[in-house]
Amino acid sequence: MAFPPDAVRVASLTLKQITSSLRVQSPYSFAQTAYDFMGGMWAAELVLAAVDARESAAISGWIASLNGPAGCFELDMAAMEYDGPHGAISADPVVAVAANARAQALVLQLARAGDRALPGDYLTLGRHLHIVTAAEAPTPAFRQSVTLWPRLRRPVAPGDPVAMRAPFGSWALAGPETVLSVSQARVRTRILQIREAL
Repeated sequence: MAFPPDAVRVASLTLKQITSSLRVQSPYSFAQTAYDFMGGMWAAELVLAAVDARESAAISGWIASLNGPAGCFELDMAAMEYDGPHGAISADPVVAVAANARAQALVLQLARAGDRALPGDYLTLGRHLHIVTAAEAPTPAFRQSVTLWPRLRRPVAPGDPVAMRAPFGSWALAGPETVLSVSQARVRTRILQIREAL
């Protein structure tokens, strides 16, 4: 799995968080019940910046190599909408305490005093993108408990790396079709529908 070629530059992004939760309502009493099936995934629409013929050819070759949604690629959040952690992160942390798949809670071992994750920070665990939804204050031992969305994709163990300074996610095309638009002025644009590769 590799990052897209340098010719792929994002002009705009629509990032979606999709959950498997729902709320049903009685047609008689209007009483409501919420169900949380604990599923969550990312989806996005990328509008790529206009490119010249050479760059367009590189993008076409890369897209063809994905074979529709069968192929996967990694995309860093800096290429999308993220300028880095809102908290102070001097070095990427590691997992401090083991956690099972589907867990929402994670304990980070931070590098030094003053480091901390904040709600809204993105991080990568096992090539999957997560966002911090809540964060406790770090302990004197530089450990910090955070809550994540989506839930963990796999079990994690102490020492597992956590990418916070340059988080990325594993993605695939959302469907079998992609479109290249070329105007009379030879402006080439593409819109890619992508989903988290699970």
